[in-house]
Amino acid sequence: MRVLIADDETLVRIGIKSSIRWEAGGMEVVGEAADGEEALRLIAERRPDVVILDIKMPRKDGIQVLKEMKEQGIRAKVIILSGFDEFNMVKQAMKLGAVDYFHKPSMNEHEIEAVLHKLKEELETEQHLGQEMPAEGALPKETVLRQMLQGNTGNAGQTKLRESNLYVVLFSIKKWAQLAQRYAQGPANFLPNTIRNLLTESLSKEQEVEFVPLEDNLYAVLVSHSETRSVQAAFTRVNDIVYLISSNLMRFMNIETVFGISELFQSFTDCQKAAGQAKQALELKFYHPNDPIFYYHPVEDDQAFEQINAFITAMKQGLREERYDEFARNLTEWEQYIRNKECLSERDVKKIYEGLLFMMEDREEYLESAGKLDAIEDFEELSLFYHSLFNEKLESMISQKNKEYSPLVRNIVQHIEEHYKENISLKSLGEQFQVSANYISRLFNQEVGKGLFHFINEIRIEKAKEAAEGLPVQNLRGIGDGRLQQPGALCDRLPEICRHGAEGIPQGACLILLKKSQFY
Repeated sequence: MRVLIADDETLVRIGIKSSIRWEAGGMEVVGEAADGEEALRLIAERRPDVVILDIKMPRKDGIQVLKEMKEQGIRAKVIILSGFDEFNMVKQAMKLGAVDYFHKPSMNEHEIEAVLHKLKEELETEQHLGQEMPAEGALPKETVLRQMLQGNTGNAGQTKLRESNLYVVLFSIKKWAQLAQRYAQGPANFLPNTIRNLLTESLSKEQEVEFVPLEDNLYAVLVSHSETRSVQAAFTRVNDIVYLISSNLMRFMNIETVFGISELFQSFTDCQKAAGQAKQALELKFYHPNDPIFYYHPVEDDQAFEQINAFITAMKQGLREERYDEFARNLTEWEQYIRNKECLSERDVKKIYEGLLFMMEDREEYLESAGKLDAIEDFEELSLFYHSLFNEKLESMISQKNKEYSPLVRNIVQHIEEHYKENISLKSLGEQFQVSANYISRLFNQEVGKGLFHFINEIRIEKAKEAAEGLPVQNLRGIGDGRLQQPGALCDRLPEICRHGAEGIPQGACLILLKKSQFY
């Protein structure tokens, strides 16, 4: 398999070339490009099977390259490389036909190699089926059905389907990882072959119904209903087929299923579009794990992806700047947002969580955690899993941050950072940590190099400064560096600041500003 790498970062290209076992996997790198124009030229010249394409490059970005490949009829499969906070561009690339994507900061050679091997198998299957035509000139039924779902409907006449009242149904098996483990002791492929044989037999006598396995734990059923023009009759028919599949798998194999159903369509040329609709519907199982059927409803919200990018950027910033309370707040808001919008697939959400975890952990810890996700299929369970990891890692990071302090001072610093909005005194700290106030004062000054109240004041001023950013207040630029310019003018504006308190200033921040202005 021929692979071309297009990325403007030399180290990224070197890293991909050096880490993948190209020759052993039957693959070769046939070219490298450092910008979009060079990538298009090399794609046209060297005809790669797969292009690993950076989404942001000079001259032409990955989106422009994908558009021109589509216009020129270039059928190479594209894997996108992106930054962590370029999610809206990634979604646009996937709509243009990219087959997969990786966030550059957290990608690893095992994941890339696995995707390349999968693409190689798909290409070899396509070539094999294209070369071995049966004597009667007809392609195997499963090949025809897969072609239809990919937009090639030239052989649709070889199926039982008719060009009237069509649906595409995609379905998967619930708790697939546990189920595969249950059958792991049996012959290889026993589970998928049993499912295939059972459904082939169950649907063999059904008119205008075709079944085809697509990949591990993803199956497609195409249904037409040419006997009537009634939309309601066609809808009833597709639901009857869904019930037949579900009940037979439960009855004979004790397997639960979940289905995604496309809109009704009337032409074979819409099969690919309908397959996309069914897939989008099926992905809702991530947010509603107890529901058995999902019907496609169009949802296009570019603003949602922009907001998601904003949350990702804020979470990254919180981790980089060690403002872990802000990271936690943005994480909670992001999770609530995607719960409400239901606009990200399970795969997308996992990649975002993995990227955040990667920023906290070294490579070995990240890879170890990433391998525990196969059995998690719904959002709430995934959120709990990652919150546990995040809490454990953040506690360690906070501890390391203050590791030069004694345990008592480290705990006091953490307490102040978490409760800076509250009234904190030597007496309250003495009661909290069960030591004398004088001892705390002396030890804190000795280890931190400044008085306790000076330290508390700095924390509060910094938080107030952050909270006041963007507000229409003119004389704040001295806050946070130990002085105030024109404190009297600031006091005159405090009522205006306080009116914005509900819009972002933490409770107590205005009081901090007022107190600070009175100190100078």
